[in-house]
Amino acid sequence: MAKKINNIAIIPNLDKPEVPAIALDLIKWLSKHGIKSRITEADAIKMDVPELASDDAEIQECDLVVCLGGDGTILRAVRLLAGAPVPVIGVNLGRVGFLTEVEAADLYPAMERVIAGDFDIDERMMLKCTVKAGEFSYDYLALNEVAVERGHHQRMLEMNVYINGISFSQYTADGLIFATPTGSTAYSFSTGGPVVSPANNLILLTPINPHSLFGRTIVLAEHDYIDVDLAKRFEVLIGIDGFAVLGTVIDSISVKKSDAKALLVKLKEKSFYTLFKEKLRVWDTWLR
Repeated sequence: MAKKINNIAIIPNLDKPEVPAIALDLIKWLSKHGIKSRITEADAIKMDVPELASDDAEIQECDLVVCLGGDGTILRAVRLLAGAPVPVIGVNLGRVGFLTEVEAADLYPAMERVIAGDFDIDERMMLKCTVKAGEFSYDYLALNEVAVERGHHQRMLEMNVYINGISFSQYTADGLIFATPTGSTAYSFSTGGPVVSPANNLILLTPINPHSLFGRTIVLAEHDYIDVDLAKRFEVLIGIDGFAVLGTVIDSISVKKSDAKALLVKLKEKSFYTLFKEKLRVWDTWLR
């Protein structure tokens, strides 16, 4: 039996002009159903609902997160949850929305089902990235990918890659992407990486514009871990799920499967392959 939902965090993409009104209507609807809404402090100020402002810890204690936007909004929510096991449902107000489950027109029928407990959970693998820079160490979680790219300089990066502690290769490239199966349809895909069903647990290593005859994606097992040392100390940019989180001179990066998982609400019986085909068709139509 699904857990009773008493508190819902709403993560809106306020860059879209229609979203504030949709979010406020949803807050009123939830209140009528006896459910308390929570919003981040920054969003609460922008929407003029300071009484709903919540810090990260309160967001992480909610029973559900509703994202109003596109995939970027879901990735933002996952980042806010920081590994907390809270289900996330995405309402597509963007262009494609590979991760979103609900179209805007179906918001309230979907919410009726969710609060009744009529949904499944799709557990998605995540990555843990540790960046070391001098005396400092930074840890990040990624649902889609970890990207290591050159900073504001023009020099290509020279990166020594070790897999499970054993030297694998030196890459001279603009960077490296470490992607999950969920992220295989995102940045990794745009650089020529393969599409992988999220039913798998594995890690994709894809070089960005490699200066080498060998520039293919490497598919690693879920229990493999990767260490990257910079042969020359240049500023690099670390991106997590499309967000630039760190830009500095670093010593090393380590990537492995995280113990935490992202929990995505599923309401449809549609297969990944059918969904991928449909989303690509939408994307192709938009590009035209």
